[in-house]
This record gives sequence, structure tokens and C-alpha cells, in this order.
Amino acid sequence: MDIELPLLILYKIRTSRLSQNKEQQRSGRNAARKRRVYLRNERKFPNRVNLLDLNEDEIKARYRLSSEAIQSLFEKVKENLNPKTERSHAIPGIVKLLCALHFFTSGSFQNSVSTAGGITQSSFSRFLFQVIQAIVNLYKEYISFPNDPASLRAVKQSFMSVAGFPNIIGAIDCTHVALSPPSENEYIYRNEKHFHSLNMQVVVSHNMKIIDVVAKFPGSTEDSYILSQSGLHQRFENGEFGSGWLLGDSMYGLKPWLMTPINNPKTRAEKKYNHAHSATRSVIDRTFGMLKTRFGCLDKSKGVLLYSPEKVCKIFFVCCILHNIAMNENDYMDINEEYAQHEEINAEPFEDDTEEGVVLRDKLILEHFSD
Repeated sequence: MDIELPLLILYKIRTSRLSQNKEQQRSGRNAARKRRVYLRNERKFPNRVNLLDLNEDEIKARYRLSSEAIQSLFEKVKENLNPKTERSHAIPGIVKLLCALHFFTSGSFQNSVSTAGGITQSSFSRFLFQVIQAIVNLYKEYISFPNDPASLRAVKQSFMSVAGFPNIIGAIDCTHVALSPPSENEYIYRNEKHFHSLNMQVVVSHNMKIIDVVAKFPGSTEDSYILSQSGLHQRFENGEFGSGWLLGDSMYGLKPWLMTPINNPKTRAEKKYNHAHSATRSVIDRTFGMLKTRFGCLDKSKGVLLYSPEKVCKIFFVCCILHNIAMNENDYMDINEEYAQHEEINAEPFEDDTEEGVVLRDKLILEHFSD
């Protein structure tokens, strides 16, 4: 008994301590579990961007559109952007649109744009092309070539008021948008200025509005080849626009519907023709300048677009649509003169001058530019 009693007491003490330790561990686990639940329920989400928190000047500076234009655009795309889930922290469609607009205008990396918008970079990456596709679907609403007689007549008069060049319904040229090329056929994206790009064909009207876009050709493609493969080429060949002409630079072949400058003007009339041609056609250089000033994502100096060629083409379409939305509000902005300089990369036109084009240009010079 003298031996068993202390052992019994020790056993009870040890059992009691073990029980206390287990209870403490259990309590600790319960406390940790409750804390995790609390933190999850009380998770602090960053404040998401809200137009109401910005004044109009701040909105224009960040998004290059007025608040009214943004709201109007959102009404047209919200069905594709608003979340389908009832989760309380699902990203609203307007936040998606604002973050995408900020990306287009700033040219910043996704993480910078997402931080400014109050969302995660992974969330922004997921919905960026949802926004892009929703806006691309509006292409025909915002970008179209005038083809009824009254519209064509008004455009011709507006172009002629610039420098006396008659019968013009659009100025055509191409601009390069830098990208990180796919490893397959990398060389076809390298242009003659030795950077990788896509060569985008654009036609603009007298008021800097974009009326036609072809965005799908790699940077090594000649401007005139892009035109020859476009639907617009066939429309002009079919006479859809009557007697109206396009103005193009020396990278294009002269056609009955496409007037180009004279390479070596000799007579006074030829020089007057070239001067009027340059002054009138300059609207497209200024449009490219405004497009790349307004949308930093198209500016090579801020970095190349790190997306597939197909996605880069859609980004360009979106920027053209947003540009026209701004033009609808007469929202002109100061242009970075570096962007507005004539961009001449490919040295030789794909097609030669046609005889019909030469005859028509000679007649034009004789009737409108001779003393």
C-alpha cells in the first residue's frame, strides 16, 4: 500500500494534466478556427473604382472619355459584363469596363491597372477580353463607310474645303502596332524598322473619324497588298462609291479610285497637285497621332502588347471604336507630334500604277491645278 498510493496519486495527477493539455489544445484549435472564419467574413476588399468618386477632369484624364460617354457605352455592353452570380463581392460590369478603359489609355501593365481599379491582377486578366469582345461587337455601329449620295456629297465638300482637292471621300494609310510575336513564323512580324508589329489599315474621313479598318496582317506586309486583299478594294472596284476617290501615299499604286502623289513633280500644276494632296491627306496622320496619344497601349515606347496577334487586332478595333466615340463628342486632344509624323515603312508599293489611274490623275491636274 505504501507503494501503490503514491503511484495512484501520480497517475491521477498525470491524467489530469493530460486532460488539461488536450482541453487547451482543443480550445486553441477552436479559437484559431473562429479567427479564420472571422477574418474570412470580415475580409477587407479594396475600394473599387467608382465614377462618382472622380470629377470630370479626372475621368477624362484617366479614361479619355467623358462620364456621359462611358455611361452610354456601358448601357450597350452591360448585358455581357455584369456578373451572373449573386455573390456580394462579384465584380460589377462598370468596374470591368473602367479597368479595361484605363488599360487602353495608360498602356500600363495589368497589375498597375488592376490596383488602381481595386481588383486583383488575376481578376483583371480573366475579364479583359470579355470587355474587349463586348466592345468589338459594336463595330458596325461606330465604324462604317458613307455610301448614300447625300453623305458622300457632304464628305467630298468637306475634304475639298481643306486645300481644293475634289471628289475625296476618305484618306487611307497603315500604322504599325508593336507586339511580342509568336515563335512560329516570327520573322513575318518584323517590319522594315526592325521591330515586330501588326500592320493596320485605316481609312478616315475629313473630321478624323475612322470609317474602315483592316487589322490582321503581320508587320512585314506591304500597305498596298493589304488594300488589295480587303473588302474595301472590291467595293471600289465594283463602283459602290460612285466617282469618289481615296487619297493614299506613294506606298499605293495609282488607281481610278485612289489618287497618289507624283514622285517627281516638274510642272507648277504637278507641284500644286502634290501640295493639295499632302494637305488633304494629312488628316490620317493626325488621326494616327491622336489614336496613339489617346491610347497608350498602342504606343511602342510604353512597351509591346504581350498578347496573341488575334487579340492585338481586337484591341486595335476597340481603340478605333473608342476613338470614334470621343470624336462623336468633338473631343479633340493635343497630339504628340512624334505620333503624328508620316509613318513610311515599306519602301515599294505592291501594285504598279494603272493606266486608267494615270489618265484620270493627268486630267485632274489639268482641270483643277493648272493655271
